[in-house]
Amino acid sequence: MEATIVELQPSVQLVAQVEPLPEKVAQITPRFDGTVGEILVKLGESVKAGQPLLRLTPRTIGNPEVIVKSPLTGAVTKVNVTLGQAFAPDTVLLIVGDYSTVLARGIAYEGPEILALKIGDPATLAVDVFPDHRFEGVIQRSDVGLESDSKTFEVYALIDNHEGKLRPNLLGQLSVATGKAQPVLAVPEKAILGDLGNLFAFVREGNTFEKRPVRLGIRSGGQVEILEGVFPSEQIVTRGNYQLQFASGAAKQEEDTTKTPPATDTTAHPRFFNQSLFIGAGAGAVIVLILSLLLPRRKTA
Repeated sequence: MEATIVELQPSVQLVAQVEPLPEKVAQITPRFDGTVGEILVKLGESVKAGQPLLRLTPRTIGNPEVIVKSPLTGAVTKVNVTLGQAFAPDTVLLIVGDYSTVLARGIAYEGPEILALKIGDPATLAVDVFPDHRFEGVIQRSDVGLESDSKTFEVYALIDNHEGKLRPNLLGQLSVATGKAQPVLAVPEKAILGDLGNLFAFVREGNTFEKRPVRLGIRSGGQVEILEGVFPSEQIVTRGNYQLQFASGAAKQEEDTTKTPPATDTTAHPRFFNQSLFIGAGAGAVIVLILSLLLPRRKTA
């Protein structure tokens, strides 16, 4: 994808988990002792307010059977009983929930960024199971202080879920906008690799890919501002870049192993040969000189 100029809002990034609204979840309890006579719904089945869920038989002899109905419209999210099972008044038999809207619980650790989080701020939720989709919402409720044990601060974004894609306990990232939008050079967050302080991206250069260090700015809605390392209209690798970094390392290693040996290894034998010739020639000249001096003396004697 091309690096382009877009409008991004300064935001705070939070680890998030999808949860149902407490006021839209009903735990079905009998309020008397008895046994389960009939289960009228199945796990995951959609139900309407007033629809029969269970037929129960009170333990007290002479009391008529009781039909338990759903207090709200939603879906059966848990079935905790079997036919003929005995139960007490506080036993949770079924759970019915309405997930047309859900909460994204964002967790922030102690730091100055928590002061910028306010009810009414726009928020965007991204979950791993839908990597190309963003769920829009707004901060609806928040903690009044830090948790005593974990020292965390929690905010809850109300997310529209009329399509039913979001389910309780899905993990994701919540981006909470904290300022006015401004034009910046941005790329998708998935284009950035590396660890904090050593971030990089792959930029296409013709038929090759260049690994460039980058410096980042604000993040929002799956986009991240590029302060250094990439120019507008340059093509950034967003898919396959994780594998590409290992392919580049392997190519470099292969190049290193194919280098020729140092020059000293290839010239060691000729230099030794030249030195041997020089020493041999010098020794021969000395022998000839000695013989020329000794031969005349033997002849005169």
